[in-house]
Amino acid sequence: MQKKNLAAIVASLFIVPVAAHADVTIYGFLSGGIESAKATGNGTASKEYSSRTRVVDDNSRIGFKGWEDLGGGTKAIWQVESSLRNFEQGGTNDAGQSATFGTRNTFIGIDNADFGKILLGNNDSAYKTLSGSSNSALGVDVMVNTTADNFGKSSVNGRGEERVKNSIHWYSPKWSGFQLGASWGMDEARLQDNTSGSSTDAKRLSLGLAYNWGALNLSTGWDRRYDTAVKANTNSIYDGSKNTPADANGSSGKNVSLYNIAGSYKFDFGTYVGGYYEWATYDQVGGGQVKQDDWQIALGQDFGAASIKLAYGQLGALKNVGAGVNGDDFKAKQWILGGTYNLSKSTQLLAYATKITNNAKASANFANNPIYSTGTSLDAGNDPQAFGIGMKVSF
Repeated sequence: MQKKNLAAIVASLFIVPVAAHADVTIYGFLSGGIESAKATGNGTASKEYSSRTRVVDDNSRIGFKGWEDLGGGTKAIWQVESSLRNFEQGGTNDAGQSATFGTRNTFIGIDNADFGKILLGNNDSAYKTLSGSSNSALGVDVMVNTTADNFGKSSVNGRGEERVKNSIHWYSPKWSGFQLGASWGMDEARLQDNTSGSSTDAKRLSLGLAYNWGALNLSTGWDRRYDTAVKANTNSIYDGSKNTPADANGSSGKNVSLYNIAGSYKFDFGTYVGGYYEWATYDQVGGGQVKQDDWQIALGQDFGAASIKLAYGQLGALKNVGAGVNGDDFKAKQWILGGTYNLSKSTQLLAYATKITNNAKASANFANNPIYSTGTSLDAGNDPQAFGIGMKVSF
Protein backbone atom coordinates (compact mmCIF):
# COMPACT_ATOMS: atom_id res chain seq x y z
CA MET A 1 0.00 0.00 0.00
CA GLN A 2 2.80 2.41 0.90
CA LYS A 3 4.60 1.67 -2.37
CA LYS A 4 1.39 2.34 -4.32
CA ASN A 5 0.81 5.65 -2.50
CA LEU A 6 4.41 6.70 -3.10
CA ALA A 7 4.09 5.87 -6.78
CA ALA A 8 0.91 7.91 -7.03
CA ILE A 9 2.56 10.91 -5.36
CA VAL A 10 5.59 10.75 -7.66
CA ALA A 11 3.35 10.46 -10.71
CA SER A 12 1.31 13.47 -9.59
CA LEU A 13 4.44 15.63 -9.50
CA PHE A 14 4.72 15.17 -13.26
CA ILE A 15 1.02 15.26 -14.12
CA VAL A 16 0.05 18.46 -12.28
CA PRO A 17 2.47 20.85 -14.03
CA VAL A 18 1.41 19.51 -17.44
CA ALA A 19 -2.25 20.11 -16.64
CA ALA A 20 -1.56 23.57 -15.18
CA HIS A 21 0.26 24.72 -18.30
CA ALA A 22 -1.78 22.92 -20.95
CA ASP A 23 -2.68 26.29 -22.54
CA VAL A 24 0.92 27.31 -23.35
CA THR A 25 1.49 28.13 -27.02
CA ILE A 26 4.90 28.01 -28.69
CA TYR A 27 5.10 30.22 -31.77
CA GLY A 28 7.53 32.08 -34.00
CA PHE A 29 9.31 31.82 -37.31
CA LEU A 30 12.69 31.32 -38.91
CA SER A 31 13.35 33.57 -41.88
CA GLY A 32 16.60 33.96 -43.72
CA GLY A 33 18.04 34.68 -47.11
CA ILE A 34 21.00 35.62 -49.20
CA GLU A 35 21.53 39.14 -50.51
CA SER A 36 23.96 41.48 -52.19
CA ALA A 37 24.44 44.66 -50.15
CA LYS A 38 26.55 47.81 -50.05
CA ALA A 39 26.58 51.35 -48.67
CA THR A 40 28.66 53.82 -50.66
CA GLY A 41 28.46 57.42 -51.78
CA ASN A 42 29.99 59.66 -49.11
CA GLY A 43 33.24 59.96 -51.04
CA THR A 44 35.59 58.40 -48.48
CA ALA A 45 36.47 54.80 -49.32
CA SER A 46 37.51 53.95 -45.75
CA LYS A 47 34.06 54.99 -44.53
CA GLU A 48 32.07 53.00 -47.09
CA TYR A 49 30.71 49.45 -47.08
CA SER A 50 31.87 47.84 -50.31
CA SER A 51 29.59 45.51 -52.25
CA ARG A 52 29.45 41.98 -50.87
CA THR A 53 27.21 38.94 -50.58
CA ARG A 54 25.86 38.18 -47.13
CA VAL A 55 23.49 35.69 -45.48
CA VAL A 56 20.86 37.49 -43.42
CA ASP A 57 18.32 36.64 -40.73
CA ASP A 58 14.99 38.38 -41.37
CA ASN A 59 14.04 39.05 -37.73
CA SER A 60 13.52 35.41 -36.70
CA ARG A 61 12.00 34.81 -33.27
CA ILE A 62 10.57 32.29 -30.83
CA GLY A 63 7.86 32.94 -28.27
CA PHE A 64 5.87 31.32 -25.50
CA LYS A 65 2.49 32.60 -24.36
CA GLY A 66 -0.44 31.49 -22.26
CA TRP A 67 -3.44 32.48 -20.21
CA GLU A 68 -5.52 31.44 -17.23
CA ASP A 69 -9.26 32.03 -16.88
CA LEU A 70 -9.92 34.00 -13.68
CA GLY A 71 -13.68 34.10 -14.17
CA GLY A 72 -16.03 36.98 -14.88
CA GLY A 73 -14.64 37.53 -18.37
CA THR A 74 -11.10 38.13 -17.03
CA LYS A 75 -7.93 36.25 -17.90
CA ALA A 76 -4.36 36.39 -16.64
CA ILE A 77 -2.06 36.55 -19.69
CA TRP A 78 1.67 36.29 -20.22
CA GLN A 79 4.20 36.18 -23.04
CA VAL A 80 7.95 35.66 -23.42
CA GLU A 81 9.29 36.42 -26.91
CA SER A 82 12.94 36.27 -27.90
CA SER A 83 14.90 37.38 -30.95
CA LEU A 84 17.11 34.69 -32.42
CA ARG A 85 19.69 37.40 -33.25
CA ASN A 86 20.94 36.25 -36.62
CA PHE A 87 20.61 32.50 -36.28
CA GLU A 88 22.71 32.08 -39.43
CA GLN A 89 25.88 33.18 -37.63
CA GLY A 90 25.52 31.59 -34.24
CA GLY A 91 23.16 33.97 -32.49
CA THR A 92 25.15 37.21 -32.82
CA ASN A 93 24.30 40.06 -35.18
CA ASP A 94 26.63 42.41 -37.04
CA ALA A 95 26.69 44.81 -34.08
CA GLY A 96 28.00 42.04 -31.81
CA GLN A 97 24.72 41.66 -29.91
CA SER A 98 24.07 38.11 -28.72
CA ALA A 99 20.78 36.26 -28.46
CA THR A 100 19.27 36.46 -24.98
CA PHE A 101 15.93 35.47 -23.48
CA GLY A 102 12.94 37.85 -23.49
CA THR A 103 14.44 40.48 -25.81
CA ARG A 104 11.18 41.07 -27.71
CA ASN A 105 7.62 41.68 -26.47
CA THR A 106 7.62 40.09 -23.02
CA PHE A 107 5.00 40.79 -20.38
CA ILE A 108 2.46 39.68 -17.79
CA GLY A 109 -1.01 41.17 -17.69
CA ILE A 110 -4.78 41.07 -17.37
CA ASP A 111 -7.28 40.76 -20.22
CA ASN A 112 -10.89 41.74 -19.52
CA ALA A 113 -13.63 41.57 -22.13
CA ASP A 114 -15.05 44.97 -21.11
CA PHE A 115 -11.99 46.92 -19.99
CA GLY A 116 -9.30 45.58 -22.33
CA LYS A 117 -5.71 44.51 -21.72
CA ILE A 118 -3.13 45.80 -19.24
CA LEU A 119 0.45 44.65 -19.92
CA LEU A 120 3.52 45.10 -17.72
CA GLY A 121 7.05 44.51 -19.00
CA ASN A 122 8.93 45.14 -22.27
CA ASN A 123 6.57 45.79 -25.17
CA ASP A 124 6.03 47.79 -28.37
CA SER A 125 4.59 51.24 -27.71
CA ALA A 126 0.97 52.04 -28.56
CA TYR A 127 2.33 54.38 -31.25
CA LYS A 128 4.01 51.45 -32.99
CA THR A 129 1.36 48.81 -32.26
CA LEU A 130 -1.72 50.69 -33.49
CA SER A 131 -0.36 53.24 -35.97
CA GLY A 132 2.88 51.78 -37.30
CA SER A 133 4.71 48.70 -38.48
CA SER A 134 3.25 46.40 -35.79
CA ASN A 135 -0.28 46.93 -37.11
CA SER A 136 -0.43 44.11 -39.67
CA ALA A 137 -3.94 45.14 -40.78
CA LEU A 138 -2.63 48.60 -41.69
CA GLY A 139 0.19 47.00 -43.71
CA VAL A 140 2.21 50.15 -44.45
CA ASP A 141 5.50 48.31 -43.81
CA VAL A 142 5.27 46.30 -47.02
CA MET A 143 8.35 44.06 -46.51
CA VAL A 144 8.27 43.92 -42.73
CA ASN A 145 11.06 41.96 -40.98
CA THR A 146 13.28 41.84 -44.08
CA THR A 147 16.26 44.06 -44.91
CA ALA A 148 13.78 46.13 -46.96
CA ASP A 149 11.82 47.00 -43.78
CA ASN A 150 11.83 50.82 -43.65
CA PHE A 151 10.18 51.54 -40.26
CA GLY A 152 12.43 52.26 -37.27
CA LYS A 153 13.97 55.04 -35.19
CA SER A 154 17.06 55.18 -37.47
CA SER A 155 15.20 54.56 -40.72
CA VAL A 156 13.38 56.71 -43.26
CA ASN A 157 9.90 56.18 -41.79
CA GLY A 158 8.40 55.35 -38.39
CA ARG A 159 11.13 57.14 -36.47
CA GLY A 160 8.98 57.34 -33.34
CA GLU A 161 8.62 53.57 -33.07
CA GLU A 162 10.07 51.89 -29.99
CA ARG A 163 9.90 48.77 -27.85
CA VAL A 164 9.61 50.30 -24.40
CA LYS A 165 11.42 48.73 -21.44
CA ASN A 166 10.14 49.10 -17.86
CA SER A 167 6.70 49.91 -19.23
CA ILE A 168 2.97 49.52 -18.67
CA HIS A 169 0.44 49.43 -21.54
CA TRP A 170 -3.34 49.49 -21.93
CA TYR A 171 -5.24 48.41 -25.02
CA SER A 172 -9.00 48.80 -25.20
CA PRO A 173 -11.41 46.25 -26.67
CA LYS A 174 -12.57 47.08 -30.18
CA TRP A 175 -15.55 49.45 -30.04
CA SER A 176 -17.39 49.67 -33.39
CA GLY A 177 -14.07 49.23 -35.19
CA PHE A 178 -12.10 51.62 -32.96
CA GLN A 179 -9.25 50.59 -30.64
CA LEU A 180 -7.31 52.86 -28.31
CA GLY A 181 -3.93 52.20 -26.69
CA ALA A 182 -1.62 53.97 -24.25
CA SER A 183 1.93 53.26 -23.04
CA TRP A 184 4.04 54.64 -20.21
CA GLY A 185 7.76 53.88 -20.17
CA MET A 186 9.41 54.66 -16.83
CA ASP A 187 12.86 56.19 -16.53
CA GLU A 188 14.82 54.19 -13.98
CA ALA A 189 18.23 55.66 -14.94
CA ARG A 190 17.46 59.30 -14.01
CA LEU A 191 20.52 60.86 -15.66
CA GLN A 192 21.84 64.21 -14.48
CA ASP A 193 20.86 67.34 -16.36
CA ASN A 194 23.67 68.46 -18.67
CA THR A 195 23.71 71.99 -17.27
CA SER A 196 22.10 72.14 -13.81
CA GLY A 197 23.19 68.74 -12.51
CA SER A 198 19.67 67.94 -11.29
CA SER A 199 18.06 64.55 -11.83
CA THR A 200 16.02 64.15 -15.03
CA ASP A 201 12.97 62.00 -15.77
CA ALA A 202 13.11 60.78 -19.37
CA LYS A 203 9.79 58.93 -19.20
CA ARG A 204 8.06 58.02 -22.43
CA LEU A 205 4.34 58.41 -23.11
CA SER A 206 2.67 57.00 -26.18
CA LEU A 207 -0.88 56.97 -27.56
CA GLY A 208 -2.38 55.16 -30.53
CA LEU A 209 -5.82 55.00 -32.12
CA ALA A 210 -6.77 52.55 -34.87
CA TYR A 211 -9.98 52.11 -36.86
CA ASN A 212 -10.99 49.17 -39.01
CA TRP A 213 -14.07 48.90 -41.23
CA GLY A 214 -13.85 45.95 -43.57
CA ALA A 215 -10.96 46.62 -45.96
CA LEU A 216 -10.40 50.17 -44.66
CA ASN A 217 -7.80 50.86 -41.95
CA LEU A 218 -7.03 54.26 -40.42
CA SER A 219 -4.80 55.23 -37.52
CA THR A 220 -3.07 58.03 -35.68
CA GLY A 221 -0.49 58.16 -32.90
CA TRP A 222 1.46 60.44 -30.57
CA ASP A 223 4.71 59.71 -28.74
CA ARG A 224 6.80 61.88 -26.41
CA ARG A 225 10.10 61.31 -24.64
CA TYR A 226 10.53 63.80 -21.81
CA ASP A 227 13.74 65.45 -20.54
CA THR A 228 15.40 64.57 -23.84
CA ALA A 229 16.99 66.84 -26.44
CA VAL A 230 19.05 66.80 -29.63
CA LYS A 231 22.43 68.28 -30.37
CA ALA A 232 22.29 71.75 -31.90
CA ASN A 233 21.09 71.79 -35.53
CA THR A 234 20.79 67.99 -35.75
CA ASN A 235 18.27 65.21 -35.15
CA SER A 236 20.77 63.23 -33.01
CA ILE A 237 19.28 62.57 -29.58
CA TYR A 238 21.23 62.80 -26.33
CA ASP A 239 20.17 59.40 -25.02
CA GLY A 240 22.96 58.18 -22.74
CA SER A 241 24.08 55.60 -25.30
CA LYS A 242 27.55 57.09 -25.75
CA ASN A 243 30.41 57.10 -23.27
CA THR A 244 31.24 60.78 -23.62
CA PRO A 245 30.05 63.05 -20.77
CA ALA A 246 27.90 65.20 -23.07
CA ASP A 247 25.92 62.26 -24.43
CA ALA A 248 25.53 60.65 -21.00
CA ASN A 249 23.50 63.54 -19.57
CA GLY A 250 19.83 64.47 -19.76
CA SER A 251 18.04 67.71 -20.58
CA SER A 252 15.44 68.89 -18.07
CA GLY A 253 12.35 70.45 -19.63
CA LYS A 254 13.24 69.34 -23.16
CA ASN A 255 11.10 66.93 -25.19
CA VAL A 256 11.18 64.85 -28.35
CA SER A 257 7.65 64.48 -29.76
CA LEU A 258 6.29 62.59 -32.77
CA TYR A 259 2.86 62.40 -34.39
CA ASN A 260 1.61 60.20 -37.23
CA ILE A 261 -1.41 59.41 -39.36
CA ALA A 262 -1.80 56.41 -41.67
CA GLY A 263 -4.39 54.69 -43.81
CA SER A 264 -4.83 51.78 -46.18
CA TYR A 265 -7.45 50.04 -48.26
CA LYS A 266 -7.47 46.67 -49.99
CA PHE A 267 -9.86 46.16 -52.88
CA ASP A 268 -11.72 42.92 -53.53
CA PHE A 269 -9.56 42.26 -56.59
CA GLY A 270 -6.39 42.19 -54.44
CA THR A 271 -5.03 45.71 -54.95
CA TYR A 272 -3.64 47.39 -51.82
CA VAL A 273 -2.99 51.14 -51.37
CA GLY A 274 -1.55 52.75 -48.26
CA GLY A 275 -0.02 55.95 -46.97
CA TYR A 276 1.88 57.15 -43.89
CA TYR A 277 2.85 60.60 -42.58
CA GLU A 278 4.93 61.45 -39.49
CA TRP A 279 5.91 64.77 -37.93
CA ALA A 280 8.67 65.20 -35.32
CA THR A 281 9.69 68.11 -33.09
CA TYR A 282 13.06 68.07 -31.33
CA ASP A 283 14.01 70.46 -28.52
CA GLN A 284 17.69 71.41 -28.79
CA VAL A 285 20.03 71.32 -25.81
CA GLY A 286 20.96 74.97 -26.22
CA GLY A 287 17.40 76.15 -26.83
CA GLY A 288 15.01 76.34 -29.75
CA GLN A 289 13.33 73.52 -31.61
CA VAL A 290 14.01 71.80 -34.92
CA LYS A 291 11.39 69.88 -36.89
CA GLN A 292 11.37 67.10 -39.47
CA ASP A 293 8.71 65.06 -41.23
CA ASP A 294 8.60 61.86 -43.26
CA TRP A 295 6.04 60.19 -45.51
CA GLN A 296 5.47 57.06 -47.53
CA ILE A 297 3.11 55.68 -50.17
CA ALA A 298 2.67 51.93 -50.69
CA LEU A 299 1.04 49.72 -53.32
CA GLY A 300 0.48 46.00 -53.58
CA GLN A 301 -1.25 43.43 -55.76
CA ASP A 302 -2.16 39.82 -54.99
CA PHE A 303 -2.09 37.13 -57.65
CA GLY A 304 -3.39 34.05 -55.87
CA ALA A 305 -0.57 32.82 -53.62
CA ALA A 306 1.78 35.53 -54.89
CA SER A 307 1.94 39.21 -53.97
CA ILE A 308 3.90 42.12 -55.47
CA LYS A 309 4.68 45.15 -53.25
CA LEU A 310 6.04 48.62 -53.99
CA ALA A 311 6.77 51.52 -51.63
CA TYR A 312 8.48 54.89 -51.73
CA GLY A 313 9.23 57.08 -48.72
CA GLN A 314 11.03 60.31 -47.90
CA LEU A 315 12.59 61.83 -44.80
CA GLY A 316 12.27 65.60 -45.16
CA ALA A 317 14.54 68.55 -44.49
CA LEU A 318 15.45 69.54 -40.94
CA LYS A 319 13.57 72.80 -40.33
CA ASN A 320 14.45 75.80 -38.11
CA VAL A 321 18.19 75.14 -38.24
CA GLY A 322 20.67 77.90 -37.52
CA ALA A 323 22.58 80.11 -39.94
CA GLY A 324 25.12 78.28 -42.04
CA VAL A 325 23.35 74.90 -41.70
CA ASN A 326 21.52 73.45 -44.70
CA GLY A 327 18.43 71.55 -43.56
CA ASP A 328 18.27 69.71 -46.88
CA ASP A 329 21.48 67.87 -45.90
CA PHE A 330 19.35 65.75 -43.52
CA LYS A 331 17.02 64.47 -46.24
CA ALA A 332 16.78 60.80 -47.20
CA LYS A 333 14.59 58.67 -49.43
CA GLN A 334 13.95 54.96 -49.93
CA TRP A 335 12.28 52.83 -52.57
CA ILE A 336 11.26 49.21 -52.09
CA LEU A 337 10.21 46.56 -54.60
CA GLY A 338 9.33 43.18 -53.15
CA GLY A 339 7.31 40.05 -53.58
CA THR A 340 6.16 36.99 -51.66
CA TYR A 341 4.87 33.57 -52.64
CA ASN A 342 3.08 31.27 -50.19
CA LEU A 343 4.09 27.66 -50.66
CA SER A 344 1.75 26.70 -47.82
CA LYS A 345 0.09 28.25 -44.75
CA SER A 346 3.43 28.27 -42.94
CA THR A 347 6.11 28.49 -45.65
CA GLN A 348 6.78 31.56 -47.79
CA LEU A 349 9.33 32.56 -50.41
CA LEU A 350 10.32 36.23 -50.63
CA ALA A 351 12.41 38.58 -52.74
CA TYR A 352 13.20 42.29 -52.53
CA ALA A 353 15.30 45.14 -53.84
CA THR A 354 15.70 48.39 -51.92
CA LYS A 355 17.87 51.50 -51.78
CA ILE A 356 18.18 54.37 -49.32
CA THR A 357 19.65 57.61 -50.65
CA ASN A 358 21.08 59.78 -47.87
CA ASN A 359 22.02 63.43 -48.27
CA ALA A 360 25.32 64.71 -46.85
CA LYS A 361 24.35 64.65 -43.13
CA ALA A 362 21.72 61.90 -43.21
CA SER A 363 22.42 58.32 -42.11
CA ALA A 364 19.06 56.55 -42.47
CA ASN A 365 19.60 52.79 -42.36
CA PHE A 366 17.73 49.53 -42.79
CA ALA A 367 15.49 48.70 -39.82
CA ASN A 368 16.61 45.05 -40.02
CA ASN A 369 20.09 43.92 -41.02
CA PRO A 370 21.46 47.50 -41.00
CA ILE A 371 24.76 48.23 -42.69
CA TYR A 372 27.67 49.47 -40.59
CA SER A 373 30.35 51.26 -42.60
CA THR A 374 32.42 52.15 -39.49
CA GLY A 375 32.24 50.08 -36.30
CA THR A 376 28.55 49.86 -35.43
CA SER A 377 27.39 52.98 -37.30
CA LEU A 378 26.62 54.10 -40.82
CA ASP A 379 28.63 57.13 -41.90
CA ALA A 380 26.51 60.05 -43.07
CA GLY A 381 26.09 60.34 -46.84
CA ASN A 382 26.38 56.62 -47.56
CA ASP A 383 23.51 54.99 -49.48
CA PRO A 384 22.56 51.50 -48.22
CA GLN A 385 21.15 49.18 -50.87
CA ALA A 386 20.34 45.49 -51.03
CA PHE A 387 18.86 42.84 -53.29
CA GLY A 388 17.92 39.51 -51.79
CA ILE A 389 15.88 36.31 -51.87
CA GLY A 390 14.82 34.26 -48.89
CA MET A 391 12.45 31.85 -47.18
CA LYS A 392 10.26 32.07 -44.08
CA VAL A 393 8.86 29.14 -42.10
CA SER A 394 6.37 29.88 -39.31
CA PHE A 395 5.46 27.59 -36.42
